[in-house]
Amino acid sequence: MLRLLAIVGVLAAMAARLPGSPSDNAATIVDSGSTNRSGFRIVVDQTGAAEMTVVPRGFGARQAQPEPVRRKLPQSLVDSFYSSLKAAKPLASLPAEHCAKSASFGSKMTVSFGGEETPDLNCGDGGNAALTDLIEEVGKITAMMQQH
Repeated sequence: MLRLLAIVGVLAAMAARLPGSPSDNAATIVDSGSTNRSGFRIVVDQTGAAEMTVVPRGFGARQAQPEPVRRKLPQSLVDSFYSSLKAAKPLASLPAEHCAKSASFGSKMTVSFGGEETPDLNCGDGGNAALTDLIEEVGKITAMMQQH
């Protein structure tokens, strides 16, 4: 049992160093996707390095995983994004707006940073200025990462 725990610990440490793995220096944007649309995960480092991984859903989940998309984001956008994240802390205290979603087409968009996670950004800002800025910056980042 001790040997198994040691192996798991080594594997976890190795995974933490993989490209695209979240670190203390990175924020992760996650779109859950829906039964009809793939989701994605974007890891944005404070240096501007970003990596998007598509997360297949529904019937397409068995298909081959596309290669991650890597981009260097404009530093001004990254600085603004991280400034908004820090201003919004603690992220759990942000207003969690509730919105009706279709079971087939509904998705959830969140940002994780420093062990915290935002409420679903797809449901609006609840009048919170920091959340308004964050939603805008996440939109810009996802648009840049999805450009062909």
